Amino acid sequence: MRNSIILLLSWLTFPNLAYSQDSTFFFDTRLQGTLSTPQTPFWLYANQNGVVPVKGSFLLAQASFQRFYNPNNPRFFQWGGGAELVANGGKQSSAFFSDLFISGRAGPIELSIGQRKDVMGLADSVLTMGSVAMSSNFRPYPKIQISTSRFVNLLPGNDIVSVKFSYSDGLFGGADIGYGNVSWVPDVYLHQKSLYIKLGGRRHKLNLYAGFNHQVMWGSEQKIFSGGLPTSEAYNYVVFGKPWGGSRVGNHLGTIDVAGEWKAKNWNIFLYRQTIYEDGSLSNLSSIADGLNGLRFKRIKKSPYQNFTVNTVLLEFIYTKNQGGSDFDFGTGTFGRDNYFNHYVYNQGWSYRHMTLGTPLIAPQSLFRKNLTSSGALFTTNNRLYAYHIGIDASWKQVNMLFKGTRSTNFGTYQSEFRPAVQQTSLLLKVEAPVHFWGENFLNVSLAADLGKLYPNSTALSLGWRKSGFIK
Repeated sequence: MRNSIILLLSWLTFPNLAYSQDSTFFFDTRLQGTLSTPQTPFWLYANQNGVVPVKGSFLLAQASFQRFYNPNNPRFFQWGGGAELVANGGKQSSAFFSDLFISGRAGPIELSIGQRKDVMGLADSVLTMGSVAMSSNFRPYPKIQISTSRFVNLLPGNDIVSVKFSYSDGLFGGADIGYGNVSWVPDVYLHQKSLYIKLGGRRHKLNLYAGFNHQVMWGSEQKIFSGGLPTSEAYNYVVFGKPWGGSRVGNHLGTIDVAGEWKAKNWNIFLYRQTIYEDGSLSNLSSIADGLNGLRFKRIKKSPYQNFTVNTVLLEFIYTKNQGGSDFDFGTGTFGRDNYFNHYVYNQGWSYRHMTLGTPLIAPQSLFRKNLTSSGALFTTNNRLYAYHIGIDASWKQVNMLFKGTRSTNFGTYQSEFRPAVQQTSLLLKVEAPVHFWGENFLNVSLAADLGKLYPNSTALSLGWRKSGFIK
């Protein structure tokens, strides 16, 4: 731990770094100080890869180094890697590596080993509420992944049809067990795969996308159940989603995604839909009403005559109330009440290190007001909701501004409903401007607040500094 802190401080004080955009070596350093009420407002910590503390005021330092692939290098084989060290001081001080990975690429195919920030699904990546199944809300976990880092043409020399895929297996470590022969197991894993198809190329105004992602939390079946499958055999059931013992092996969750992109003269318009499926609900489309919808307007060409410019506007709507319906009956084969992000075997539900893997709007019950929590072994007591969200990115001269606003109506779960429904509003305004000393730096200030009956009312003021660039 001591060596990690020394390494971080050396990054923050490293002088006279020369950098060039021709380089593939990139550094990023950040400092942030936040004054907050006892609970940090939602939009300060959500979708921050588990870096920002959720409880009270804190100091945060981040330092990262990454080697990118060189797009101008004709070599068939290239390598990359990255490391990000995080240290924070507050009610619970800690230091850890967020990113720590090495990768290699052979043509369009990449093999990556280690923990690395990633998201899954067709959606905006900056202003979004967060993808439904796998967002940027949790700390990266160690995994081995083979994938394409971009869409790859199926026809040589023609980009009219292209594909993008990923396949990975990761380690979550030990887990508390809510149902079975043991109360704890040492080995739980996450299996993940995705496949997306794109119709239309760079020269076309219209591009269409479709695909799916599939995730499974699983492991230690032999220890949990009498007659449970051995690991090698269980993996086969996990990958193909085959039924076993009247259910599935592990906790399955994913989305089926469709999207369209229109490239107008000054704006890029992106419309997308992520539809949730859980254990068994894909075959009969019982949860088709649930999902994330988004419409993004992103400026392509900035007017040289305007000091104030709106760069991106994002509108999103999420709905998770249906969950396959209110009926669950083995006799009739009706399997509703999907109970998103909770699981009867793994007490941690759809989470890693106490942070939601999917959309952060389905949050751990430890963040809710005390009257909305349960003493049971549940990850969340609120997974039936709908929410409206707006994100805006704008600039005035050299000053950048970001706004996020989310209004949700929360109904609890089928097993324990909130009566009446609980309203919640979460807001964030961030302003950042360059300052010119010791090269180019950026200073930012953020104001955030939670207002409503789901989370404790909270406010925070955050001041930050960052410096980044390519190392020559």
